[in-house]
Amino acid sequence: MAGYVRVSRDDIRRLAKHLDMTVPAFEQRHVVEVTRQGEKRIKAGYRTCQFLDERHRCTVYAARPHDCRGYVCWNQEDETVYLYAVYLQTGVAKLREMET
Repeated sequence: MAGYVRVSRDDIRRLAKHLDMTVPAFEQRHVVEVTRQGEKRIKAGYRTCQFLDERHRCTVYAARPHDCRGYVCWNQEDETVYLYAVYLQTGVAKLREMET
């Protein structure tokens, strides 16, 4: 799903290596710093996670961040769970627009 996923320094290094990128290049393209303490998160603003392919499968699975390792994944064609999660992540203002 789209949204913020926290990434540690180890996560960033692992993902950069997996994508054959330098750490600074990976951070510039995929990471936004959001806290005063320097906690970093994967950029949001996508309908799905930017690392999912068209079949909603993780393209960085072997190097996925620690936060992602705790998510339950479904390997099924039925998109009910996926679509419900997309709905839950839709902002209130957007949902109100959809009602009218």
